[in-house]
Amino acid sequence: MHPARTSVVIAVLCSLLLSARVSALAPLDSLGAWVQRVAARNAIAHDVAAYKFVAGRPIEDPQREAVVLAGKRERAVQLGLDPDAVEAAYRQLIEANKLLQHVDIQQFLLGRTPSPPPSLDAIRARIDTLDERLLSHWAQLDDVRAAPDCPRQLARAIAMQGTRGAPLDEAARIALVRATLGFCLHDRVPAAGAPGAAQNDAAGH
Repeated sequence: MHPARTSVVIAVLCSLLLSARVSALAPLDSLGAWVQRVAARNAIAHDVAAYKFVAGRPIEDPQREAVVLAGKRERAVQLGLDPDAVEAAYRQLIEANKLLQHVDIQQFLLGRTPSPPPSLDAIRARIDTLDERLLSHWAQLDDVRAAPDCPRQLARAIAMQGTRGAPLDEAARIALVRATLGFCLHDRVPAAGAPGAAQNDAAGH
């Protein structure tokens, strides 16, 4: 084959393969962006832990949690989202945040010196900014959340977090799993090699 023609064929094939790859990964990319923001939100727990340890405040704060959840429900309604689903998601995010706080405070008790924490107002402002981005992204994930293979897509998105920026340590990865519990509408894990919804549905009935 003529070299020029070969180059054209290769270019066309590369273009087709790239288009197919982008199409196949689009839902995962959207989910990956969501998970990345959840991981960023989780990371703020380190500043929260340092603040609470220095201030001598407990990790558990049921009154504050109630205020946060009520605010997220109200914001969900404003954005046309399901407030029950949003509240359920934020309950998981709060528990993941507290999990990381417990890990850090255990280390502080064993002698690790906490970094000087930001002010509580600064910490809450960072959380609020991320929360607004998470909520604005929520509606884009309806198809991913409803897909039979959502658990597998979510697992891959979480695994990818270790390859983007700073690697996640074990506590951060566990907290990320904790934060996304209940994200998928179908929490049944698809069988290995199951290609699609039809096979998964057949296996479940």
